[in-house]
This record gives sequence, C-alpha cells and structure tokens, in this order.
Amino acid sequence: MRICTWNILLGNRLDKVLETVRTHRDFRDVDLFAIQEASVHDGRRDAEAIAEAMGDGYSYFQATAQVFRGREQANALIWRRGLFDESPQVVSLSDLPAVHLTRAERTLLRAIPPQRRIAIRAESDALRVYVMHLDVVGFTHKLEQFRAMLTDMTSRHAVPLTLIAGDLNTFGPPRLRLWRRIRTAAHEARLVELTHGLRRTHWTAQKLDAIYATGAVGTTHRAWTLNVRASDHLPVFADF
Repeated sequence: MRICTWNILLGNRLDKVLETVRTHRDFRDVDLFAIQEASVHDGRRDAEAIAEAMGDGYSYFQATAQVFRGREQANALIWRRGLFDESPQVVSLSDLPAVHLTRAERTLLRAIPPQRRIAIRAESDALRVYVMHLDVVGFTHKLEQFRAMLTDMTSRHAVPLTLIAGDLNTFGPPRLRLWRRIRTAAHEARLVELTHGLRRTHWTAQKLDAIYATGAVGTTHRAWTLNVRASDHLPVFADF
C-alpha cells in the first residue's frame, strides 16, 4: 500500500500540484492521498481536481475547517475506489477539554488565537485513516489535538490497520520536549512512525509532516519526499 500526505498551501499553486500528480511516477501507485490546506478554485474543490488528475478509479472527500483570510481551508482525502464503503466523517480537534497550560503558552494563545482544526476519518472493516492538520501555535494545545485523534481511534471498533497522516506543524528544534511528548503519545498508542527517518518536509528544512501506522504494517516499509515546489511543504510518501 502507498500513502501520500501533502499540505498544498490553499492551492496557491494548484496548477503545479496537478502537474505533479499527473506526471510523477510516485503518484501512479498511490492508494491514499491525505491533503491539508485544500481550498476551492473557480467553484471547484481542490480535492475533486486532484482526484481527476490522478486518473480513473479514485474517490474524494473534502471538509472545510475554517475560512482563513477569506479562503476556505480544508482537509481532504483521496482514495482508491473500493477501500471504504461509507463517506468519511469529520473529527473536531478544537473542542478540547480544559488542559493545564503554562503561563507563556496561555499568553501566546491569547495573542494568537487558535485556528479551528479538524481531522477526517475514513474507515472500513479492514482500514481506518485519519487526515490531520494541527495548529501552528501552542505546545500543549497541539499535543491535545493529537491526543484527540488517539482518543477517537481507541473509541472505534478494532480494525487490522490504522493510519494517521498529515501536518503536525512541529516548528522549532526537533529535540524540543513537546515533540518528544507527541512521539511518546504515539508510542503509547502503538503507532509506528513510517516517516521517522525523514529530516525535511518543508522549505524551511524542518520536518512538519508525518505518517503513523498501527496494526498490519509489516516489518518492511520506506518513506521519502518528492522535491517539487508546488507548495511550502513537500509531498511525503510511505510504502508498506
């Protein structure tokens, strides 16, 4: 199975995204395509245009998280037709319980109010997939958004394979305590980070995007990025 995750920056260079999807061999065998910061262009959802560019046999779902500077900002999932029997659902990552925040983080979140975030959940008897996009600011706040997906995951019926893919917005030094806490939360949920070996998924040379899996992953898997400039993020792939 091959999964790709890509933050496409509100589709500001949608033509380049579509060209990349049409022409690069890495996309030819994609079964699941998790997209963050999709939008709408000329009255058409970006996910619809991308699914069409990928060829016959794909379905899509796009859900708007918020309107950002007058533009729809959405998560989307494109999948090989037949993987899911029902339409995907939206999981809120903003309606969080009260958590203990440091004074510095409370001050930061007052100065820069959190953006509304969601995850998309698609599932069948064999597979469950989450498309995530965590907030830009807030350390503990971001961790609780990640845990909200884990809570949803454990509340659902068991499936052989679960995947979580998307943009964690983990700006800053990779050894920051917060990022270790996210890795710990993933480990406790028995998630394996398929993209652990990647160093860079963003033009700033930081690693912001990840793909996690639990269940029937197998012992052999690989991950890589595609060096294209259609967004500030790079498309991230994993085969397993």
